[in-house]
Amino acid sequence: MAMSVLLRRFLPPEIRVSPGQLKTIVLVLVLVLAIAPLAYVNLLRPRQALTSREARRNGGPLGAAIGVHPAPCLVAEGTHFSLNNKSLLILSGAIHYFRVPAAYWEDRMRKLQAMGLNTLETYVPWNLHEPQPGQFDFSGMLDLRQYIQMAQSLGLNVILRPGPYICSEWDFGGLPAWLLRDNHMKVRTLYPPFVAAVERYFDKLIPLVADLQCHQGGPIIAFQIENEYGSYGEDASYMRYLQKGMMSRGIEELLFTSDNMWGKGLTNHLLPDVLQTANFQKEWKENIDMLKAIQPNRPMMTMELWSGWFDHWREEHHTTAPEELAGIVENMIKNNMSINFYMFHGGTNFGFMNGANDGSDHTEQYMPDITSYDYDAPLSEWGGTTRKFDLVQGVIKNLVPTAEFPELPAAIPMKDYGQVEMHLCLPL
Repeated sequence: MAMSVLLRRFLPPEIRVSPGQLKTIVLVLVLVLAIAPLAYVNLLRPRQALTSREARRNGGPLGAAIGVHPAPCLVAEGTHFSLNNKSLLILSGAIHYFRVPAAYWEDRMRKLQAMGLNTLETYVPWNLHEPQPGQFDFSGMLDLRQYIQMAQSLGLNVILRPGPYICSEWDFGGLPAWLLRDNHMKVRTLYPPFVAAVERYFDKLIPLVADLQCHQGGPIIAFQIENEYGSYGEDASYMRYLQKGMMSRGIEELLFTSDNMWGKGLTNHLLPDVLQTANFQKEWKENIDMLKAIQPNRPMMTMELWSGWFDHWREEHHTTAPEELAGIVENMIKNNMSINFYMFHGGTNFGFMNGANDGSDHTEQYMPDITSYDYDAPLSEWGGTTRKFDLVQGVIKNLVPTAEFPELPAAIPMKDYGQVEMHLCLPL
């Protein structure tokens, strides 16, 4: 009744309506007011998602004012990835911020773009960020947030692999050495002291990057859970714990795992609702067949296409023929397989953070990695382009019409410091 009186007051006197017509008008207005909020969420939100790339460049949030549960920007359904409703072939390259001086970060990222890549990938080393229990360091060369924001300013997507275990030929696979003060420590399990340490680490790390997710206007489109766990264990409850731990702290973007064919990770599929990716070099055909078999309705990706290999002390430098790598990339792109080059730029194992392996025949022979992490990657340890860079760039130009190839940045001046010869050594 009050609404009818209000309407009569605002209607011009020359407009005459019957009580029945007035009742109908009131009913329509009530329905419009009830439906409007739903229409705002379901119609305007997709329109915002379509402009997320521009919003990421400007650092502006998306959907923050809508007040609804956000959906991931990157969708892994069907034969192709979809980013904000647009088909995407992920062409990514690994550059570890902790292996490159911060002054060179932008130079390396621009060279990644110049090869035709659209995404930057990095591990996060727990042992550098928490050198002592409860003491955290995200400054200087360890300023992960600045690193991600720099990628955002260049228009790059970001894939983050936070561990807690990362391997990466890094000391203790990125796990802090102080964990071993517990004589009963069982890493990569649900052993309570290990879980307590992971909880504290995630409580610090995840909030640092959560607002840099794509659905909030940031560049992060995906997060990895653990790393090649199938080569170590089979505890689905441990992997589920890590998944829930990331989600409960605000991670909404696509989650995935990565495994190689040497372990059981690809076949065990411990997290059926999580995208599986494969790590390999030459066995592209076998890995494509396996991924199609275990998740036929999801896009394929290699999270680690090994562009070269790492070196142990007293070994010759490992190399992979540039033509061979270019041929592998060509076959993968023709099969709609997204790629993360591990590594695009290896950098350096500063200090004593180089990792080690046992013998390839598992005889427990200790095999320490060298200081250089050149990896025979498309970009050399000092940041120079290589023949691999040129050939892979040519493949992408021929096969990916949507790829962009900005100019290389100006060359960084080099200095010859001469040759250092070592004649004496001490056994460890």
